Amino acid sequence: MHNDNVDSAIKVRDEDELERAIHAAMFSPLGKRHPIVIKGKRAFEEMVKERNRAEYEEVERVQVEMLIAAKDDMEELKKAIAQASDVLGSSHPAVEAARLDLKDLRDAANAQEYQNLCDYHERNIQDAASKFDEEGLAWAISRADKAGLGPAHPIIERGKQQLSQMQRDRTKRERRAREVESLRLLLLAMKIDLFGGNANSQRPQDTSRSSESSLSSSLAASIVLDEPAMLEYEDSVKRWDANVWLAEAGSWEAAEHEIAELQKTLKKSKIDLGELHFVVLAAYNRIREMRDALHRAQYKEIEQYHISKIAAAAASGDLEELDKSVRLAAASEMSWQHPAVQQGKRLYEEGRKIRVRILREEQENHSQLGLPSAVTWMCP
Repeated sequence: MHNDNVDSAIKVRDEDELERAIHAAMFSPLGKRHPIVIKGKRAFEEMVKERNRAEYEEVERVQVEMLIAAKDDMEELKKAIAQASDVLGSSHPAVEAARLDLKDLRDAANAQEYQNLCDYHERNIQDAASKFDEEGLAWAISRADKAGLGPAHPIIERGKQQLSQMQRDRTKRERRAREVESLRLLLLAMKIDLFGGNANSQRPQDTSRSSESSLSSSLAASIVLDEPAMLEYEDSVKRWDANVWLAEAGSWEAAEHEIAELQKTLKKSKIDLGELHFVVLAAYNRIREMRDALHRAQYKEIEQYHISKIAAAAASGDLEELDKSVRLAAASEMSWQHPAVQQGKRLYEEGRKIRVRILREEQENHSQLGLPSAVTWMCP
């Protein structure tokens, strides 16, 4: 009877019925160790295992489906992984695979966030570079570096290259501007007005302005004059005359002042233009011509003065005054070799000889007048 009950429960896979049949057989005369009881217990354990396995598989299926459903959402996947770890265990293959999916999502999110950061700072750097904003570009580079890109990032490296180029261009523009201004001042100091506004310029005002524009743009590239300005420059150099300049100066002091001003301007300008710039060389030549003209005029005046003094002394017959005038002339820039000095010296020598001869004749005459008196005294 007990065997039939156990077999019947096993056949229908009824755990409750099998448990009752096993319990009845255990407390019957068969006892706990009877093969029927043992067979029933084994069958019961198998049925429990099958039921637990089926329940676990159902729970596993639900958790896996939840992990699969949340695999594209980082936050939901985190929650699903936490729940699946509690239910299935942290080492379950589905949980471990979900962790890899979560890592991929996190890496993709970090990569996208980093790319967004790079794009943002690259836009800032390019905007500043396109506006030629040197300070803005330096600030954008510094901000990108501090944001985590690092000093060796290609975006920062390109920004630094652009900043260096902007700084070089600015330095070049400043240098060219100084060169243009130095050339303008030097030309004006030489009374060559290629910019307009000078009384000596014969061109109309609008032409002067156009020449200034072409001069400045040309100088900014190579510090040379364009063709119209060069023609006017050469014409101004040819028309300039040192004697006319000296006459217009009005006085030696004014002429010396103009030479000093030109020298001062030349000293400043050649720093920017260089010693071999053609206008610098022309300025050196202009200063030499101005000095030569001034020295010639001053020498001529000194010469006329001493010639007149020598002539006046010779006309007066005053040998002492003539000697003094000759010596003063010789001590001046005229020197002893000057014809007027030589002439004065000859006049002085001739005058001195005449004076000596006259004195000798007077002495002889005086001696002849005194001889008869002496004879009379000796022979009364």
